[in-house]
Amino acid sequence: MARNDCSPPKNTLTPTSRFWSRVNKAGTLAPMLGPCWTWTGYRDRDGYGHFYFQGRKYLAHRYAYTQLVGLIPPGLVIDHLCRNPSCVNPAHLEPVTPAENTRRSEPAMRTHCIHGHEFTTANTYYRVSRTRGVRQCRACNAKAVARYRTRMREPQAA
Repeated sequence: MARNDCSPPKNTLTPTSRFWSRVNKAGTLAPMLGPCWTWTGYRDRDGYGHFYFQGRKYLAHRYAYTQLVGLIPPGLVIDHLCRNPSCVNPAHLEPVTPAENTRRSEPAMRTHCIHGHEFTTANTYYRVSRTRGVRQCRACNAKAVARYRTRMREPQAA
């Protein structure tokens, strides 16, 4: 079948050049780390970049790390020291254990719940969800339970 002269040429970029064409190296400045290299391609709802290579989906920061630093040690994950999930700058990426990555996460760093109650030993409990433990505020939970019980006592409208 003859190629139509109006059709666009096939993608001739190598996977590596295709990857780096989606990186903005003049990104936001991270304190004491230098500029973030921001992924400009597809990002998921959490802000992590995705890159397709040989029919497989890779997280952009993991791909950049393996291209510029080397293999990620088994059992470790990549932590963003800059806290920017779309950053692919290897100077901002560090291999750590999953537990350490969780300890460094933004929710783990919070000292108060969204309603301003302090997360203390007495005011905090951990609810196990399907995938992980979730830290909860006892004061907020008590208010939610009281609202639920009040709603259950009210007569239902017909």
